[in-house]
Amino acid sequence: MYSLSLIAALLSSTSLVAGHGQVHRVSSGGSSNTGPNIYFAGDSANSKTATRVMYKASSPAFVLPSGFTDNSQMSCEGSAKSPAPDTIDVNAGQSIDIFWEGATAELKNKAGTGSLTSYNPWVHAMGFVFDYITSCNGDCSNFDATNAGWTKLAHAGIDTSKSISDGLRSTMKGKPELYHPTSGPGLWAMAKLVQDGSKWTVNIPSSLKSGQYMIRHELSAVHNPKNSNPTSGPQNYIACIQLNVKNGGGSSLPSGTQAKDLYSPNGAYANIDVNSPSFDPSKVEIPGPAVWDGVSSGSSGSSGNDSGSGKADDKPSTGGNHGSGKAPTTTTSSKTKAAASTPATTSKNTGSGSSKSRCRRRSSSPKPKPKRLHNEPARRMFQNRLSS
Repeated sequence: MYSLSLIAALLSSTSLVAGHGQVHRVSSGGSSNTGPNIYFAGDSANSKTATRVMYKASSPAFVLPSGFTDNSQMSCEGSAKSPAPDTIDVNAGQSIDIFWEGATAELKNKAGTGSLTSYNPWVHAMGFVFDYITSCNGDCSNFDATNAGWTKLAHAGIDTSKSISDGLRSTMKGKPELYHPTSGPGLWAMAKLVQDGSKWTVNIPSSLKSGQYMIRHELSAVHNPKNSNPTSGPQNYIACIQLNVKNGGGSSLPSGTQAKDLYSPNGAYANIDVNSPSFDPSKVEIPGPAVWDGVSSGSSGSSGNDSGSGKADDKPSTGGNHGSGKAPTTTTSSKTKAAASTPATTSKNTGSGSSKSRCRRRSSSPKPKPKRLHNEPARRMFQNRLSS
């Protein structure tokens, strides 16, 4: 039997070995699906999850601009070819709620983090949120997402009509990870996620055909501006969630944009500097392709202007109210044709359904016999040992 003092000591050291965070769970309707356990392959959740493993224990927990042109990294981080064992049922026109969990307790029980107290809140407050979708062309359990064409459902940057809460601003200062803008309006999508209990809502268009699809849900933290340090620049945390869309309409997805063509590694987005004295929230550009015009027939989408063209950082959206309340809805200033969101390299969906620290990755499938990895968080380790 392990002493309580030993357990407490190991729990307090978890932050030294864990990554910045991952998906805790995904809910739809009255059901909830737990995210995979990155650090303990024998966890029963790994045999039931619909969320693909984001990263391995020996690798970074995020993708930097140097990896923006790598399809394998940008599709689903470490799991483009490693499906999750399950899917989540959702009706077309309904939504899923994605809950993120921070790997460290820096923000736990702190002001501005919503009502979340049972686990660690997400740890960054400055950054974008992007939502994409692709067809699995059949069963997602057999789908290789490496060369998939991704269609943007929604995006959110910084809402200049709103401000971060005083509580979260103070919490981030004490982390320390000073929030910019340091005063006045400017609510980053990621700050909104934290304030809402580390939750983000993704709406599935009502017109979308029934079938199996994958959501590419992406958080992009911009607290560490790009410089000569190769570990600097936007940190993109990419979660791929497998869905079974039911009661759909008649719309198929457009061919979409390959992950390696979503963002330029040297564009305005890769070089955003929130610490610069000249940083202007109203001029923040939302990168990537335009939001699919098929979204308007459903219920998805951040308010504000959307002039994204489809080529990485080519005429990206600027300024305005990017980020919303419950759901990050995106409306277009003029209905952009789906074809306009296709860059030079595409992949067709032709199936029927149609601050600067390094983090960790993990294996994608559970092992027949439980095996504790070298950097398994203590809370998981002792859960399993004490229950055995």
